[in-house]
Amino acid sequence: MSSGQSREFVRAAFWKEAGQLLQQARERHGWSHAEAAERAGVTEDLVIAYELARVRFPELEACWRITAALGVTLPTFLSAAERRSGVSLLVGVRALTGSPAPAEGAPANPVEQDALSAFVRQRPRTGE
Repeated sequence: MSSGQSREFVRAAFWKEAGQLLQQARERHGWSHAEAAERAGVTEDLVIAYELARVRFPELEACWRITAALGVTLPTFLSAAERRSGVSLLVGVRALTGSPAPAEGAPANPVEQDALSAFVRQRPRTGE
């Protein structure tokens, strides 16, 4: 199996489980697809597509809106989908320092947040 095929397998397994988790959370609230969509500010078709894992690369904003409407943070939701699917979308990600990427559900590190804030305020370097 090629690297591209294995990544597709991981994505498919992850998003299938995420869709099932989304459906279970929506049903636990007793919401229809339409109600979940209205609460999240997205379309009913999008909620259905996410539940059925029809979207290969779900949009960040839509995922965030849906999980927020369900009362769970996006990192918590993604971590639960990782655990349930047994796969990680972050496999192979190398942090800038060469250390592994942090776990998706890990709490935000204030030092990293400050470093990111300082980095984005810097002027771009020329000649790179």
